[in-house]
Amino acid sequence: MQISYRFQFSQAHVLTGFLRNLQQVWWVRFKWPLALLFALALAVCAYEGFPVLAGVFAVGIALLLSAPAIARLALHRFRQSPFYNDEIDFSLSESGSHARGRHSEVRHGWEAYTKARRFKDGLLLCHGPDAFHWLPDAAAADPAAIAAAQQLARARIRDYREL
Repeated sequence: MQISYRFQFSQAHVLTGFLRNLQQVWWVRFKWPLALLFALALAVCAYEGFPVLAGVFAVGIALLLSAPAIARLALHRFRQSPFYNDEIDFSLSESGSHARGRHSEVRHGWEAYTKARRFKDGLLLCHGPDAFHWLPDAAAADPAAIAAAQQLARARIRDYREL
């Protein structure tokens, strides 16, 4: 059975995939409480006269809250890519995945995928710590394809979770 997705590889698509990838990192769920805790520690260090330690906490706050800004900066360069706004035909089958665009064609066996995450609006297939394929439900050929892709990923990828 061939499961098909068709989407435009645009900045919005890449940003959504990046943010979904970031949501699966455990500390991101606690970024606001952690930032508040770091801010409290920053205030105590500044008040007590420990400027170096205060600087460490300030950098920690900046790193906790800057991921979406960093993603947007990286996307600025994406506009110069030959893949920018390319129409991608992405299919899943028992043998793996196949993505085809105007300038590229990529095949991955299921062994290449390290984890899969099901979100309310799509499926994220990861092959490495920062490499992923975002498959939004809106890009599926039909509603049955969404359930079939979910079932196939669950059967073929060991680390599968619904978030």
